[in-house]
Amino acid sequence: MILAGGGARAYRPFDQTDSDVAELHVIELEIGLTQLQWSQGRTELVPTFIFNLGVMPRWELVVDTAGSALLAGPREPGEVAQLEVGVSLKGVLREGSLQGGEGLSVAIEPELLLPATAGPSGFGFEAGVIVSQRWPGLTVHLNLVPLWSREHRLGGQLGFIIEGPATWTVRPVAETYVEVERGEQAPTYSGLVGVIWHASALVAPDVAVRAASTSGTGLIEVRVGLTWDLSL
Repeated sequence: MILAGGGARAYRPFDQTDSDVAELHVIELEIGLTQLQWSQGRTELVPTFIFNLGVMPRWELVVDTAGSALLAGPREPGEVAQLEVGVSLKGVLREGSLQGGEGLSVAIEPELLLPATAGPSGFGFEAGVIVSQRWPGLTVHLNLVPLWSREHRLGGQLGFIIEGPATWTVRPVAETYVEVERGEQAPTYSGLVGVIWHASALVAPDVAVRAASTSGTGLIEVRVGLTWDLSL
């Protein structure tokens, strides 16, 4: 499987995404090996795993999983580890600079949010629109995502990803977004800085630090992971 791997694009360590997809018959694994979050005297492990499969030209199937488990600090009554899963179909509507052409690359990603394993939760839905532009020294991705949350509240997310030159072996990256949801005390504001190391054609490790405010509560998160491409 290692010898058959393709070229890792590494869209870790972001919460958002780009307007590109896995090639036909290619599996792309995005693995959050170590993701630790500190907030209000609590330390939580928040591992992630994303499975991408190119099912048609310009379309991929995505299974997105994220967990949460308390490692240290005060535990809320009845609190248990939680797992969230989403399933989406992401497609490139316009091939552009991200696919080696010119101009904007545009993609959509409708996603079904499955009920979480803990807490009040049901089915949810979101539909992302992603626009990307690549220049020789800079790549920018815009994400606009209206959503119907697992708690059945309307909301939405707007954000940007900024990357350094795609030809660099180690390139700096940054992300910022704001997310609002009806019924929440305050919006979520998030900012991330990190680096992606194109270690080989198969694997691209990443490391990043994220600072955010969720419903008025601050948090710090450290992310370490990798992206691994496998050809079928």
